Amino acid sequence: MRINMPEAVSMIIKRLLDAGYEAYSVGGCVRDALLSRVPYDWDITTSATPDKVKEIFHRTVDTGIKHGTVTVLVRSESFEVTTYRVDGKYLDGRHPESVSFTRSLTEDLLRRDFTINAMAYNDESGLVDPYGGERDLAARIIRCVGDPVARFGEDALRMLRAIRFAACLSFTIEDATMAAIKELAASISAVSAERICAELCKLLTSDRPELISLLYDTGLSEYVMPQLNGVFEGSLKNDMLAALSRSKPDKVVRWSILTHFTGSAREIMRSLKFDNKTTDAVCMLTARSDASYISISRADLKRDMAVLGTELLPAWFDYLDALHGEGFSASLREESSDIIEKGECFLMSRLAVTGKDVLGLGCPAGILVGKVLGEVLDKVIEDPSLNDREKLLPLTKKILSSVI
Repeated sequence: MRINMPEAVSMIIKRLLDAGYEAYSVGGCVRDALLSRVPYDWDITTSATPDKVKEIFHRTVDTGIKHGTVTVLVRSESFEVTTYRVDGKYLDGRHPESVSFTRSLTEDLLRRDFTINAMAYNDESGLVDPYGGERDLAARIIRCVGDPVARFGEDALRMLRAIRFAACLSFTIEDATMAAIKELAASISAVSAERICAELCKLLTSDRPELISLLYDTGLSEYVMPQLNGVFEGSLKNDMLAALSRSKPDKVVRWSILTHFTGSAREIMRSLKFDNKTTDAVCMLTARSDASYISISRADLKRDMAVLGTELLPAWFDYLDALHGEGFSASLREESSDIIEKGECFLMSRLAVTGKDVLGLGCPAGILVGKVLGEVLDKVIEDPSLNDREKLLPLTKKILSSVI
């Protein structure tokens, strides 16, 4: 078996081997290469200690030196090189209290999460697979290295990673590994919201987003998103899973689908520490999910376009199609394109009058300017022909006199 590694990775491994040390590509890059997937990045493991790595390579960065990781720079690329290590006890369900270096690749691979991530490779030795990762790849199984209770006890996030890998790879979680997740589900509470969010996003944007159901099956949902329990214990489970399955793998679209069924969109997004832009986008879509949008008026469509902005429109249409069936949004897509092509005004910035004009008509500075322009925009949305400066100035003056 031969894996085609990038030239820079082969060079780093060869330099370490020539210096008398062991060195291999390791982990996810080996897994992905064996699956004929393009690896996201390439990690290297070696028997050389960090100080020896720094002696061999002149351009390095101490990115995780206390855990044995040195980043080697090759032209414009960077590669993490980590010394074989054995982790001490995990006291917080995330970090080992100590790390000790070892000369044994097998010991280093033993500390990793799943068999499919515990393989190493170089051109001289070929594939090193002491825990059956290649076998589990062929069987499409997610299995912990060694004792699953011990592996999840070391880092509780691995429970979510197991589900995420199952979704991303369309694999099945092995029975003992699944049983350990159910046993230790409560320990996920010790993991930060940001790390949980990252795993859930990868799960939801995978080819198998419906495997979000494994959160409920394992009991993890109680601790990461309790709102899911109501869906799975009620009558909407199949509708939600079907909508997720037929949707495009877009983060905003799929979180909008999920929170459409769970409710509490803003509460969920905030609890998972999402950024404000994503949170607002999801909340705007979930507020616009009704099937009655199929018969929305042109003016009301423009009002929604004003709120969503052109950037979020495609996600809204994809969201509606996922909820109500393929092609549901076809008329909305066509009409919104027509509005844009004809240059019809639906944004305040495209009005023929500005805030300066409103002030010039005697409006006091402050929020009243925006209120006036908002009412002007509403009139223009109803009648696009009004968006002419000569027509809008007297209309703006009339609106201003009615609100002062």
